[in-house]
Amino acid sequence: MKKPILIATCGNPDAGDDGFGHAVADSLRTDALSGITVTELGIRSADLLENAQGYAALIIVDAVCCPGEKPGSLIDVDWFDPARPVLKSEAALSTHGISIGQQLDLAQSLGMLPPVVRLVGANIVQVDIGSLMTKAVQRCISNAVRLIRQHAL
Repeated sequence: MKKPILIATCGNPDAGDDGFGHAVADSLRTDALSGITVTELGIRSADLLENAQGYAALIIVDAVCCPGEKPGSLIDVDWFDPARPVLKSEAALSTHGISIGQQLDLAQSLGMLPPVVRLVGANIVQVDIGSLMTKAVQRCISNAVRLIRQHAL
């Protein structure tokens, strides 16, 4: 029997908007839902491959750079939807060492991904080390939690 949903959050809480994933993880733990496992990858997104197997769904939560989208906007997409917006670091090394896109491509080729993979991301404004999260991205946290809960039902 597969576990229902893995929420994998990425980012650095000490780098402004890159702390979005961490903040969403904290909010999800405050009012936990049955069937949801939350794992914080921090800046070690390469650990995604170790954690993704055995779930019915994977939701990745991260700060993103989505050209053409308003900074501070929230995206919620099926990772494998051909109409999904392209992310700036998708094909290149990211601040995590290897991009989420590269991780997912590798995991898919190895048959390690659940059938449902979604990305819930806040479009970054700034990610300077030592800076605070911008108000625009802070406003995305509760909406991201709401979306994740809807996917869990």
